[in-house]
Amino acid sequence: MLRGLGFFQYMGGKKSSLTAVSKEALVNNLLALNDSAKPYHIIRGEDTDLIAEWKFVDASWYGIFSKSRLRGAYRMSLLVDEARRSVRCYEELGSVTWSAGVNGLIPRVHYQKSFFGGRILYKKEYGKGYGIKEPRSLKFGKVYDYKFDIDDIRQPVIAAVEESGWEWVPVTARRHATYRI
Repeated sequence: MLRGLGFFQYMGGKKSSLTAVSKEALVNNLLALNDSAKPYHIIRGEDTDLIAEWKFVDASWYGIFSKSRLRGAYRMSLLVDEARRSVRCYEELGSVTWSAGVNGLIPRVHYQKSFFGGRILYKKEYGKGYGIKEPRSLKFGKVYDYKFDIDDIRQPVIAAVEESGWEWVPVTARRHATYRI
């Protein structure tokens, strides 16, 4: 159980297949998951092999006497370790919410930021918000409507890794999923 929670950092190398594809073939299989119909994209990284990213909400709107914004994103850093035939994954989840306006004659500013990095066991989130889209026209309507389920991005990546004969290894420290410079 302690290993599963990441107390003992496991780096992989025990569950790969003897018929594993090459590193380049694995990277190509993961990049082939890109599809314009999916809400996420996978790109080559600078300090890691691949980055899978999903910006699940990015909205701004106006209230009666305020302006507000909401952003949320998930990112997965994937390091392909050819020697151990494993793909190490470090996950990050963050969101930013802010609003600025007045409450009577008193100016008011609210800012909230959250971030988590490591191994995310479960995350499912839904949101819907209404507000004034443009202050000049006072057009009221839906400003955001999103659904985020971490398994929608993680499961296809894990399946591609395991079908290629490689081992999937989630890690809790970013340094285990990046190249040391």
